[in-house]
Amino acid sequence: MKMKKITFQGWKNCIELTNGEFRIVVTTEIGPRIVGAFLGPKGANLLYLDKKLLGTSNQKVWTNYGGHRIWHAPEDSVRSYCPDSRKVVMAELRDGGVAFMAPREELTGIVKTINVYPEGNNSFRIEHQIRNEGLWDIEAAAWGITQLMPGGTAILPQNRGPEGLVPNRSVNFWPYANPADSRFVFGDRFVLVKQTAKGAPTKIGLNSGEGWCAYINKNTAFIKQFEYFDENEYPDLGSSIEVYTEGGYLELETLGPLAILEPGDEVTHSEYWTAAEVEQIPLNNDQDVIDMLGIVEDDECCDDDCCCHDHEEEKKAAKKAAKSSKKDAKAAKKADGAKKAAEKKAPAKKAAK
Repeated sequence: MKMKKITFQGWKNCIELTNGEFRIVVTTEIGPRIVGAFLGPKGANLLYLDKKLLGTSNQKVWTNYGGHRIWHAPEDSVRSYCPDSRKVVMAELRDGGVAFMAPREELTGIVKTINVYPEGNNSFRIEHQIRNEGLWDIEAAAWGITQLMPGGTAILPQNRGPEGLVPNRSVNFWPYANPADSRFVFGDRFVLVKQTAKGAPTKIGLNSGEGWCAYINKNTAFIKQFEYFDENEYPDLGSSIEVYTEGGYLELETLGPLAILEPGDEVTHSEYWTAAEVEQIPLNNDQDVIDMLGIVEDDECCDDDCCCHDHEEEKKAAKKAAKSSKKDAKAAKKADGAKKAAEKKAPAKKAAK
């Protein structure tokens, strides 16, 4: 992974991280917040940014800059909207990652950190850590929220499995969401959410255990992978993936399970980001998604020489990588000394206390 310091969209001291053909930009002026994601040297920014707020910081209230952020679920009108406009501390970790740590939230006592690691080629592991530095236990889940450019379609996989006598899938709507909204397309394999320029705010969530979701826009697929824990409770009626959209952008969100955090405890939720070029076709049903992403059905396998075995190996490798997030969380604790050392050097940290 290559790393260099740049100025980006008016924010100074940004860190550009490149892994193969995929690169991301993280600002240290606000956040922690990823403000750029690019496929190839001439690729456009996949992330939405509010043009009126480019290069700004030190807002007194929570400000929707755009890009990718970490929150703690479930959403609360006070707790979730703590200002995140102060400088973050950047520290290189011993295991090859880079940590971006925000000052302690005065209201909640929570410290948010985004750790970035190279993952294979053309991919990144984005770790979302929330640590309780307050005085009391809290129940929360780490939540990764990515605001993406308008005009695309989100793909949310539904649970699959053998026939049974109890339900295994749920689709959850927020009070302001209309299930009959034409932006929703419900198939047996996938739920699609289309981003439109004049769309009113709407939101949907699924209890998807498939471990991935994607956004297709202008010949580019942005894919998130994550680990799903069957035995754990998830926020928002069991939602592990969510989409919020309005006229200007679409948010592709994944959530970790709920956890009770005692003072000093932390929890980590990892996403694996990949971007790839695809042939742009209208996405109106399950088959369109299967054709675009090259998904091979299990029952299409004919013999040992069938090419679908290669796809199966890829899926196994992805699943193995996602399951390593538990081990990654333990490894991250070993790097905590490096982060705490960087944290002690941060004036913003002292000011927060």
